[in-house]
Amino acid sequence: MVATTGSAAPAPAQNGTATPVSEPRAKGAKKQPASTRPPAAKRAKGRAARALGWAMDRQLEISLPFLLVILAGCALDPPEYSLATTYTPDPSFHLKNVFHRFIFLSFRKPGDENLYYKGRDDAYLITFYFIFFWFLRDASMRWLLQPIARRAGIKTKRNLTRFAEQGWALLYYIVFWSLGMYIMQTSEYKNLRTEHYYIGYPHDALPPLAKWYYLAQTAFWLNQIITLNLEKWRKDHVQMLTHHVVTILLMMFSYVLNWTRVGNAILCTMDFIDILLPLAKLLVYTNRPKMADGVFGLFLISWVVTRHIIYPKLLWSVAFELPEILPHDWRPREGYFNSYWSHMGFTLLLGVLQASLRRAPLYEDVYSHQVFPHQILLCIWFVMVMKVTWKIVTGGNGEDTRSEADSEDEAEFEEEVETISGEKPSAVAMESRKDR
Repeated sequence: MVATTGSAAPAPAQNGTATPVSEPRAKGAKKQPASTRPPAAKRAKGRAARALGWAMDRQLEISLPFLLVILAGCALDPPEYSLATTYTPDPSFHLKNVFHRFIFLSFRKPGDENLYYKGRDDAYLITFYFIFFWFLRDASMRWLLQPIARRAGIKTKRNLTRFAEQGWALLYYIVFWSLGMYIMQTSEYKNLRTEHYYIGYPHDALPPLAKWYYLAQTAFWLNQIITLNLEKWRKDHVQMLTHHVVTILLMMFSYVLNWTRVGNAILCTMDFIDILLPLAKLLVYTNRPKMADGVFGLFLISWVVTRHIIYPKLLWSVAFELPEILPHDWRPREGYFNSYWSHMGFTLLLGVLQASLRRAPLYEDVYSHQVFPHQILLCIWFVMVMKVTWKIVTGGNGEDTRSEADSEDEAEFEEEVETISGEKPSAVAMESRKDR
């Protein structure tokens, strides 16, 4: 029999091998901490957040090289056109140099320098202005709007960013709403003469300013989707994303189907209140609550007039006036895209309550009480507007209901720090963040 010492002998296992026994912890030794490595989902979220942050901090560096390459390519030689017969329904002048297609309008109509057809090369110009608006937005926010905000007494990083964002929106919508109104009021369909949206169809050739306006607006809304997802998500992120997608589809649909006149009218109707709302927010950030409430009152009146009076009139025109003036005719090579299905799809996309399509009695009962996406969004936002109005009436202020609450900001900040480092931020870090 063997005498035992201070340690126990390993117990034999069933297969004859010894089962290891963990050594007892020495007196005074520290317990090993459990692993603080965050789970894979949080690590992936942290990497995505860092990637988005990197892109947001380098918008100028990302966009500027592309713009410089395009401009350098255009500087090599002047624009040169060749007569093409395959890109448009009728022969048109096509730009030879690829770089020029990013800057200049394509498909000029022979014999008339004031009209341009539509075609696939319009995607070049949309791409250029997509990048251009990305560059211009960040440049104006950094070098123009944030310095103005500092001079106005705004100090916190959050409010500086919010002021710059709303300032950029105000500048953009002032320019493009004014431009859209000029195009509409100098055309046959001015003052909501809705029958002229369809008289003379197909409107397959546009004046140069109207074509540029439409393509630039499309580029802006595509850029808005990227910007919306790069920035911090707000409470109405899903509604805003849905609105942007629907707007882009409407613009592309109306452009391809030669319904740009009604598209111009809808853009002017929708863009007007996007001047008043950013202006009201800028007044809030600069501590002018009475002026902000006055502008918000104008915004509320404009919302009701444009969203719930003029816009339904336009939807009614598309749903019922269009089929009375235009017979269904599908001849794409000649610019006629007004088939039954294209009309129904465009009407559905506009969000109208469609009682029936007069030339389709089979679907009369199916679509007689259907509520469509764009009108639903307008009603949701109208509820938000009325909430802010109630706050003002009851003695509050016109704060944007979409903005994040401080407690939500702090919770998100804690989650981001914990995702990256595996530890919660210290109290000192939280206090320093509040002081920024």
